[in-house]
Amino acid sequence: MDRLDPKYINAIRFLYERINYEKTIDRPYDQRSYRLARMQYLLQELGNPHLAAPVVHVAGTKGKGSTSWLIAETLRRSGLRVGLYTSPHLIHLEERFLVDSLPCVPSELARHIESLKLAEDATAKTPHGAPTFFEMTTALAWTLFAARKTDVNVIEVGLGGRLDSTNVCQSALAIITSISFDHQQQLGNTISLIASEKAGIIKSSVPVISGARHPEAQSVIRTRCHEMNSDLWEIGTDFESEIRTQTLWNDSSTTDLNGVASRMDFIPKSSKLQAADFPDIALRMAGKHQADNAAIAIAAWARLNADGWSLPRSAVQTAIAETQLSCRIELVSKQPDIIIDTSHNVASIGALIDALNDHFAPAKKTIVFACSKDKEYEKMLDQILAVADRLILTQFRNNPRSVPVERLEELAKEKVISNRSVEILSAPSSNIGVEHARKTAVPNELICITGSFFLAAETRPMFPSQTPEPNDEKPNE
Repeated sequence: MDRLDPKYINAIRFLYERINYEKTIDRPYDQRSYRLARMQYLLQELGNPHLAAPVVHVAGTKGKGSTSWLIAETLRRSGLRVGLYTSPHLIHLEERFLVDSLPCVPSELARHIESLKLAEDATAKTPHGAPTFFEMTTALAWTLFAARKTDVNVIEVGLGGRLDSTNVCQSALAIITSISFDHQQQLGNTISLIASEKAGIIKSSVPVISGARHPEAQSVIRTRCHEMNSDLWEIGTDFESEIRTQTLWNDSSTTDLNGVASRMDFIPKSSKLQAADFPDIALRMAGKHQADNAAIAIAAWARLNADGWSLPRSAVQTAIAETQLSCRIELVSKQPDIIIDTSHNVASIGALIDALNDHFAPAKKTIVFACSKDKEYEKMLDQILAVADRLILTQFRNNPRSVPVERLEELAKEKVISNRSVEILSAPSSNIGVEHARKTAVPNELICITGSFFLAAETRPMFPSQTPEPNDEKPNE
């Protein structure tokens, strides 16, 4: 079955007819919209597939996707069958549901969506109401993983944590990555409030790994762990990451798109991790923030081993050295050098700029930018205008949340600093903007496409994929 098969098309249409909060900016983060009882009822109708295998549950503002992948790859390379659920997807819905690093195939997805219909109908007839799109995809993940008989599932939180649909799981390990401002309309306008929502994934007596560095976030997470009698290992206190060297990617003699970005040290700082000293290890993904994500993955490896999992040291080292997520500071082209990144808030744009400075010394820096209406795009523009030589503003077409390009252009022109010369252009679509950047690039120019997951989704297909499509064969079950 391919994606033009009527069975697949009808299955996808059925899912997208559900309420989809990923395409809105005004959803309240409360129990009227996010009902864990509804999710629990839906899963009960499906036979509770979320209880079929242990779960590593991952929340955070930044880095939760990268960290989830690193942990899943560590587990896979340890010989386990691993389910990985992440969101949103870039191109195809199947990307959200992976077993042993490969997405499910269209025929498998269509078959399992069909099996959801009775449970969805039964749930809709109760006072809980009809499940949302994200509740259905989360249930779909667990049914897929149960059918594949996974040994362990790595589950990434969609939004927040406390009320997120994934928070019905009984986790073996809870992970909280970096916490910063994002989704304030739903989660609150202070770091403490945001951290409180993320810390809602912490369950009684379940160990926790925290990569939060903000003092307010640390305080909230420590308090929650104390209340839940959960052992906490945290970055800066129990372990630390440190970059040793950075690779200069715009060396004209380098054509490899899959090289090592940097080398790092994992430094144990407490007796809990004495056996987990990892000096001078290769890190495939670029950016100092990825060193923190890698350190969280190493701490998770150590914690699971302490709990009897028997995961080899080589598994986590290889996962960190070889894993590159699509559109996470991904070098997709050379000459001109083109980066695609999903940064979509102030903190992640700052981390992106730092990474570009670390890995490139370009003659000219062009940023192609589009953003969602619910983000702090004015502050993001301030950051970009401080470093760009050329700014190409655009908008994405695949989600109604896009800021109109006319609004971005108006703001950017108001913000241009008199003592900096920044060329400001606009394009009605992302493809036009990227093509113009490519055709007019000068030697040793860096082009960076950023501002939104949705922009990355529209532009990534313009470049040859590094990841092969899965064969549409019936999986081993």
